[in-house]
Amino acid sequence: MRKFYVCIVALFLLASVDVVAQNGQKVIIDIRGIGTYHDRKDLEAMTKGQLMPLYLERVKILFSVIQYFGVTSKSGVTFTDLGIPTTKENIKLLDTEQSNREEFLTNNAEFLKGILPYSDTKNIINAILFYEEVLKLVHQVQVE
Repeated sequence: MRKFYVCIVALFLLASVDVVAQNGQKVIIDIRGIGTYHDRKDLEAMTKGQLMPLYLERVKILFSVIQYFGVTSKSGVTFTDLGIPTTKENIKLLDTEQSNREEFLTNNAEFLKGILPYSDTKNIINAILFYEEVLKLVHQVQVE
């Protein structure tokens, strides 16, 4: 009889772990916006040192979300929301992708910090304006 109770408790614990895992699912994509969009006049009034962090932030956001455009245009979605089975394999794939993305973004930021000081300020401004337009489109798709 004791084995029976142990089995019941074990099944209950396993079932509750699964529920906790489903409720605490990792978000696949978290498209966040940027604090402020700029116009050319604002950007031209800034120094290259002020432009570089804006550029880096926009690059990071775009690289973080662009790969997911074919999967979803909504922020905060989970496997369940997309109808993807929450298997150990899928969770492992997501964990690997997230750590790879973080490593890429860190390495890319270091690279850009090294070369941006040599870039033409006009090119940095044009890139920021372009990236902001793309981010506006991403936000627009999310809202619809």
